[in-house]
Parts: sequence; C-alpha cells; structure tokens
Amino acid sequence: MPRVSICIPAYKADYFELCLRSAIAQSFTDVEILVSDDCQTDEIQAICQKYDRFVQYSRNPNPGPESNVRRLVEIANGEYIKFLFDDDVLHPFCVQFLWEALDSTKHGNTRVSFSPRYLIDEQNHSTGLINHFSASGDSLKIVSGRDFLRLTALNHLNLVGEYTTAMFRREDAFDDEGRFRLYKMEGDLFPGLIDLSAWVELAQLGDFVIHPTPLSYFRRHANATSNPQINSKFIYAITYYEDVLNLSFERGYLSANDLPTAYRNLLNVYRNWRGSYPQLDARIAQIENALR
Repeated sequence: MPRVSICIPAYKADYFELCLRSAIAQSFTDVEILVSDDCQTDEIQAICQKYDRFVQYSRNPNPGPESNVRRLVEIANGEYIKFLFDDDVLHPFCVQFLWEALDSTKHGNTRVSFSPRYLIDEQNHSTGLINHFSASGDSLKIVSGRDFLRLTALNHLNLVGEYTTAMFRREDAFDDEGRFRLYKMEGDLFPGLIDLSAWVELAQLGDFVIHPTPLSYFRRHANATSNPQINSKFIYAITYYEDVLNLSFERGYLSANDLPTAYRNLLNVYRNWRGSYPQLDARIAQIENALR
C-alpha cells in the first residue's frame, strides 16, 4: 500500500501535462498517482499514455467536479491524500514536506497539513504569494481547529486554500459509518466550496499544521472554475461563508460577542459582489436591519 495517493481530478488539458509532471517529479516516492478523467475529449488520456509507467488512469463514470474529487478519495489506496488539480503545479518537495509535517505532529491530533502557495498565470509567471497565517522560518506552525473555524467565520476567507495546497489522512474523509464527510451533495450540486467544506469538517476533528515553505502553485486563468465569469455556481462560493458562520456559532466556535463583527464583515463581502449578483440585495438589507 502506498503511503500517499496523489489524486488528480482532470477536466482541462491546457496545463495538465505540466501538472502531471510535477506529480511524477516528487522527491517522495512512496506514492501512487491517480488520474480520474472528466475531459470531453481524449486529450487527458493521450497525455497519461505518455507516462503510463507512473500513472493509474481511469475515466470518471459520473462526470462533475464534486463526483470526481469524491471518486478519487474512494479509489485511493494511500494512507494520505494529496490532491493536485489539473491546472496547478507542485513543488518537488511538496509531498515529502507535507507528509513529514503531518506525520511528525500526529501525536498532537493534527488532521491537515498545508503551506503558503504561489499564484501563477497562464505563462507560469508568479503573480503573488498567499500566506494567511504568516508562516515563516524553519518551524512548523500549529493552528487549532477551533481557531481555524472562528477565524474563517469572522473573516470569510478560505484560510487553507484549494485542495492542491493540502494533505490529509484518507480515513478522515469518512465518518464512523463509512460515509463520505468532506461535503454533502444536494442532488447533483454542492451549494458551497468543496475545499473549504473539507477544511471545516476536518477542523472539527483536530488541528492543522503549516509548513512555512510555499509548496504549490495555484494557477489563475480565464478558463478556471474559480472564475465567476464562467462558473454559474460561483454565487454559492460567496454565500457559503454565511453557512460557515452559522455552523461555527451553533457549535460554539464563534461567540455571541463575535457575531456583530462576523456579520459586518459578511456584509462587506456581499456588497462587493452585489453588482454581479443582485439577488444578494435582499440578504444585505436583512443583515443591515439586524445590525442597527
């Protein structure tokens, strides 16, 4: 059984070969590389055939980003899951450093390891660095699950980031009855952020450990699913933060004293998006009235 499953839910071929090569080039070799293909053409399959000595390729029988992520966790054989999305890139030491961080702190009940990440554009040029917890130096940084939930509910940010930036244990993706727990579908839709939902669920199990080295490269480009211009479901990425706020308050991670600040910050988020999503206006008015 491999120690780590590198799971690639593939849909777009544009940057896929570079993505796949970054998985193959990892310093940590006790891995399996799984590609689950949602592409409408045979482009992903053709690329995988060039590297078939390293890759386990299969088609996703039920296409869709949510089903593809879930399928990969279900078919993975590794103790740990390391996602890599098809337009992102891993640092050569990404798997090694995240595995070492998680394994060396497991006595403290850590459930997720992640790192700062670079932003890159279509030409692979760096356009910024995201490091919400200001991790630096040579030391690992621990963030309690409770603190993560409170800070997320207060600030309405995905403080870990996308699946590509993190690692977690496969067993933690399922509850005690074997049901997938990272996000819960409503029909064919998850009305939220599947990566943030995973961090919210795992934060209720334990703590997070941050490696200070930026270990992944998150690509921003016109065809990305994170682009609201092409993603009709993007409004759920906005309103999901209110769901996290409510959950955190109901379960005691956010105090009553925190609520006014949390809702004022949520108002700022909704106001920022009201031009694109006028349906937010009614909820903005409700929150404004409640805060008076």
